[in-house]
Amino acid sequence: MKTRFGGKKLNIAFSFLAVIVMWAGWLIAYYTVRNDYVIPSFVDTVTGIGRNLIDGQFWRAFGATILRTLYSWAVAFALSLVCLSLSALSDKFRRFLAPFVSVLRTLPTMAITLMLLIWTSPKVAPTVVAFLMIFPLSYTQLCASFGGIDKKIIEMAEVYKVSRRDKLCKIYIPLMLPDIFAQTGANISLTLKVMISAEVLAGTFGSVGGLMYAASMYSRIDELFAVTILMLVFGGLIEYALGNLTRITDVWVKGRGKTRKGGGA
Repeated sequence: MKTRFGGKKLNIAFSFLAVIVMWAGWLIAYYTVRNDYVIPSFVDTVTGIGRNLIDGQFWRAFGATILRTLYSWAVAFALSLVCLSLSALSDKFRRFLAPFVSVLRTLPTMAITLMLLIWTSPKVAPTVVAFLMIFPLSYTQLCASFGGIDKKIIEMAEVYKVSRRDKLCKIYIPLMLPDIFAQTGANISLTLKVMISAEVLAGTFGSVGGLMYAASMYSRIDELFAVTILMLVFGGLIEYALGNLTRITDVWVKGRGKTRKGGGA
């Protein structure tokens, strides 16, 4: 317990040190260049952050981007689960799907966004792009998690003729949940990053990417830095908060262990 607590304190200390180093690098770069149109001052950027936090337009744009992000991630994750189930049931389907996943994994974001802008709208294109980027990653992660299940457990379930429902609820889901929870925060954060990039390229009105695009067009570099930092902080909070979902499985596993010991007694 002490070792774990000490490890957390060490992580916090190094994270704080990293922030200080990045801040010092920013100040050095600013006073070296001395051009607010290239690198804004720290004070102007902080002022811009505060201005955005009390601006209704920013929160409306933020909400629209987050909703599109969550929608893209949720659809990609649900489809990944369906494809994983079919792949587990049929090796032929897995082989058939593999080339499509490989193609989606290597698709260039810029090219796809530009093509989708011709076929759809600036609001729809970023959502589709984010889905196309996160689906192959989510599917690959789920396949790796499923493949990591001990084959002996599955063979034992076959020997004792465990029902499909019990296999799903008592073997597959409990063993895969820790990996899924550990990856969820990073995947949503990545989806948000891709979404904002696609919104900037598409010039999506009423979005975080749209705010960044407008700031760059009017050379408001302090505003661009302010919005970027806010998104970095929010992305980090997502990863941290959802990364702690693994505690749910830890508590559940410990609870099962205690139950078994009590039953054995």
